[in-house]
Amino acid sequence: MTLRLNREIKAFCSDFEPIRRLLQGSGAVFAEVKEQVDYFYRLPANDDKGGTRRLKLRTEKGNRQLIYYHDRQEGNARTSTFQLWEISDAQLQEVLKAALGIRAVVRKSREMWHRENVIFNLDTVEEVGQILEVEVQEEDGCDIESQVEEYKRLFEPYLGDYIEGSNEDLVVAEK
Repeated sequence: MTLRLNREIKAFCSDFEPIRRLLQGSGAVFAEVKEQVDYFYRLPANDDKGGTRRLKLRTEKGNRQLIYYHDRQEGNARTSTFQLWEISDAQLQEVLKAALGIRAVVRKSREMWHRENVIFNLDTVEEVGQILEVEVQEEDGCDIESQVEEYKRLFEPYLGDYIEGSNEDLVVAEK
């Protein structure tokens, strides 16, 4: 499985309408709305290079993906390296629950947009609220740091507080 890298901006956003207008004006394309449930599993303490290791099983429309990633916060953006597997066996969810335990369950509605190597997620997360997530995916010839800064400037007037970590952390904090 290939290791991938993202730089992400994540912030609370009380109104998605100005974000949608900016996305349309910038040439981004609406992709779809998804209902997702992410099961985050407990992992042993991280003893390597800092940051946080995460393992989640994402379910949507009867499909499952297992995602393992390592993330670290750098200013108002997060860097994630991750691996993703399509899972066909529904029993894996029960095996992971028995072996590791569930740390958090995140339920969300995700409105997805995309432009070139960037995915824009307008998320409504149960128990948390509305969140804009901009995922700048590493790709040959792209300066992802410049892209992160460009999108920060574009969206910042419409954003609330930046979020460190993942939706998992937000849901755990609400309990």
